Amino acid sequence: MTPENHTGQERSVWYFRPIILFATAYIINLALHESAHALTAYALNVPFTLYHFAVDLRGQGSVTARMAITLAGPLCSLVLGLVCWLAYRRAKASRIELLLLYLATIGVGTFFGNFIFVGDLGRIGVMLHLPIAARYAATLVGLLAVCGVHFAAGWELRGLAPAGSSRSRALLVLVVLAPIGGIAIVTLASLPMPSTLVLGRLGEVSFWIVAAIGLLISRRVPAGENRTLRIGWADAIGLAAALIVTRLMAAGISFQQ
Repeated sequence: MTPENHTGQERSVWYFRPIILFATAYIINLALHESAHALTAYALNVPFTLYHFAVDLRGQGSVTARMAITLAGPLCSLVLGLVCWLAYRRAKASRIELLLLYLATIGVGTFFGNFIFVGDLGRIGVMLHLPIAARYAATLVGLLAVCGVHFAAGWELRGLAPAGSSRSRALLVLVVLAPIGGIAIVTLASLPMPSTLVLGRLGEVSFWIVAAIGLLISRRVPAGENRTLRIGWADAIGLAAALIVTRLMAAGISFQQ
C-alpha cells in the first residue's frame, strides 16, 4: 500500500471511532448519574423506579432526603468528569485518550448544566426557596461554565486529530459528527422516552458550537498516533455493553419498602 493510500484509509477510518466513543461516554455518564440518584434513594429507604433517563420516586420522603437524592446525580457526574480529566492528562497517545476526554467533558458539563432551572441543582434551588434572582444567577453561571468546559474540550481535541488533518476535518469529525452521531445513537437506544428529553438532548449539541471555536483557535498540534484511530474490539464491546445497560434500565428497576 502506498503512503498516500494508507493516509487516505486512516482518514476514512477515524470518522467512525469518535462517534462510537462519544456514544459510549454519554451512556456511561448517564447510567452512573441516574444510578447515583437511585442508590441514594435506596440508602435513605425511599421507594423508586430507576429508568435510563430518570429516577421516579414512589415515596417523596423528607425535604432533606429529596435534596440528597437530587444532588447525588450531578455530584457523581462531576466526580466522573474530574477523574477522567486527570486520567486523560496521563493517557497521552493511548487508545483511551479520546474516550477519557469525552467522559471528562460530558461529566463536568452535566454537573454545571444542572444549574439551570430544569436541572437537578435548579430543583434544589426551588426546594430551598431561593429568590428567583439567585436562581437566574445560578442558571447563568451554569451556562457559562458549560461553555467554558466545551471550549476547553475543543482546544484539546485539536491535538487528538491525525497528523496532517486540517482544522476543518478535525472539527467535522471530533466536534460535529461525534456529538450528533453519538447522541443520535443514544436517543434511538433510549426510546421510548418523553419528547421533552429528546429535545433536551438535541439542545445539548448546541454547546459543541463553543467546542468548535476552541478547536479552531487551538494551538495544539495533532499527535498523529494512528493506533488510536482504528475501531478496535474494545470500542465495539464497550458500546455494545453500554447499549445493553440502557435497554435494561429502560425496563425499569424498582425498589419498594
